[in-house]
Amino acid sequence: MKKYLLFTVASLALMCSCHHDTIEDRAEREAKEYTKKFCPTPYNNDVRTDSLSFDKSSKTFTYHCRLRGLIDNPKVIAENESKLKNAIRENITNDTGTKIYKDAGFSFIYIMRSDKDPNAILLKVKLTEKDYK
Repeated sequence: MKKYLLFTVASLALMCSCHHDTIEDRAEREAKEYTKKFCPTPYNNDVRTDSLSFDKSSKTFTYHCRLRGLIDNPKVIAENESKLKNAIRENITNDTGTKIYKDAGFSFIYIMRSDKDPNAILLKVKLTEKDYK
């Protein structure tokens, strides 16, 4: 009888125990799900997100974006670089959806590519904990 009771308790414990992902596992899964479900996003102010990726080793989200229209111009980007970087920083700082990752000290990279020339990176911004806290 004790063997059956022990077996039943052990079985229930195994069935009831939940698999807990690490925060890095969760971030990787959510980045893949976001990309699959929403990307490419519709253009908003001539910017769209093509994909979102996550690197576990560096704890970094990377937003791969595409620029079109008037802002798809290296000169325009260069002239407005500080404004653009500040806008990206404010976006991350105010984004409640990334709070758990910001609290864990994750980094965020935005890579802005040209729609006219997809190989051309017009702007790359990396934000670390010191930038958004």
